[in-house]
Amino acid sequence: MTIIVFRSVIIYLLVVVAVRIMGKRQLGELNPHEFVITILISAVATIPIQESSIPLSYSALPILIFVSFEILESAISMKSEKFRKIIDGKPIAIIKNGKLQQQELRRLRFTVEDLNEALRQKDVFDINEVENAVVETNGSLSVEKKEEDKN
Repeated sequence: MTIIVFRSVIIYLLVVVAVRIMGKRQLGELNPHEFVITILISAVATIPIQESSIPLSYSALPILIFVSFEILESAISMKSEKFRKIIDGKPIAIIKNGKLQQQELRRLRFTVEDLNEALRQKDVFDINEVENAVVETNGSLSVEKKEEDKN
């Protein structure tokens, strides 16, 4: 039992350090590659906790590799806009000049109900109040109200 506690503490500290190195973001703000790395780290971290016969290094090394990939990707993204667009994607306007962009909604697999729900979370209860709406690369919705509705 002591070994399991000891291994759990080591893995916990390793994962905390890895997440701190990768940077501070909330789950909803993660880009797809960051989300994948987070899932991989959590999956790999549990293996030596569940199976005490597996050495800790079998978990620590992949975690360090995943963090290294994240750091490398971040460094390249900062220097290359083209690479950043490939990895992160680009924002997609789903309402332009007050007009719903049906093709972009289909491309994102968004229904009008999904859009209305996201708008309500932005305190917009009528789609006709929106001048522009953009789905950002992290999946959040940015909304610009029409001039007469801004007050």
